[in-house]
Amino acid sequence: MTMLLATFAIAISALAMPAVAGASPTGSVDSSNKVIFNTGSLTGVFEGNVPHITFYATNQLGRTTYQLNFRALIEFSISSGEGTYESPMRVARADFDSTTWTPSNFYAIKDPSTGTTIGMGFNFTLNGPIQIVEQTPPPQSLKQGDVVLVVKAYNNTRTITVNGQSVTINTAEIKIDFVLKNWPFASPNDKLALQVNMHSDYNHFDLDQSTGTTAVDATSDEGAEVMEHSYTQTTITEQNVRYDSGPVTSSMNIGFFHFMNTATVTSASGTALSVPVVASYKAEKDGPETFLKLYLVYPYFTSGSTLVHDPSFGLQGGLPTLYIIAGGAGIAGLAAVLVIRHRHFQIQRFPKDK
Repeated sequence: MTMLLATFAIAISALAMPAVAGASPTGSVDSSNKVIFNTGSLTGVFEGNVPHITFYATNQLGRTTYQLNFRALIEFSISSGEGTYESPMRVARADFDSTTWTPSNFYAIKDPSTGTTIGMGFNFTLNGPIQIVEQTPPPQSLKQGDVVLVVKAYNNTRTITVNGQSVTINTAEIKIDFVLKNWPFASPNDKLALQVNMHSDYNHFDLDQSTGTTAVDATSDEGAEVMEHSYTQTTITEQNVRYDSGPVTSSMNIGFFHFMNTATVTSASGTALSVPVVASYKAEKDGPETFLKLYLVYPYFTSGSTLVHDPSFGLQGGLPTLYIIAGGAGIAGLAAVLVIRHRHFQIQRFPKDK
């Protein structure tokens, strides 16, 4: 029975691993202007007018749906040595949902050395001005084209170099270059946070930190009296936030969001500089729903500079515990029948004494 259970668990684990190689990425735009982007076993749906993303395993029954919303840019003053975002220190905010965004046509991604096609991408660009709501006037704004999401997927698992560090992108993963071409800082002592809202059917998350894995229950609002929590990063290049699939699930994959621990700032003269990225988080409502709000923090940069950061989202293998429980129960029932039959066969009959 132990061998049967072990074999069943191994088989389920093998099925749960996302495919490493697959067909080239494909994309389409539906009648509501949503962009559907498929790569490997992953489907990402980009809302047509705002940078909100829904993603899931393409052909999986009982799949979990994950949400990832690029929500706002927030300037804030620094109150701690770590320099992570804390809401009471907010100076200004630009709401990404307050205007429209436009997807470009799809384009081929070429290998720079061979010229062969290695993937596909499209750009999701700010299409109108965004009023920056500041606590102290005069009012400022972001202009059309100041923010771009460069969306990329690759034909095969590929290792790329970002800020001199190697990063592997698998086929069930979509890479996003967050490009910011302007921000009118109120003070050179301030920092800038990119707010990313995360949500799922189960709405629990696991954050890999230097202190271990932190479980976050985002089904309820932590409340205004709770400060944002500092994300203590690991020593690896990519930081990992996982969407928890729950204790009992039929899903064979787990969603994730990765972000690099550095970004690139290129000055108006063309000089590129690697800058550190820190983060904080909090479970909090945004409208009627509660999200895990993740704040990716960038340092001050001069006017005319361009900031590029490289997050990604996708699927990694998970255990479909519902199938394991059901399969285990079935095996246990079979074992019980075998034991009963075995005991029955051991009954011996002796002839009566004459």
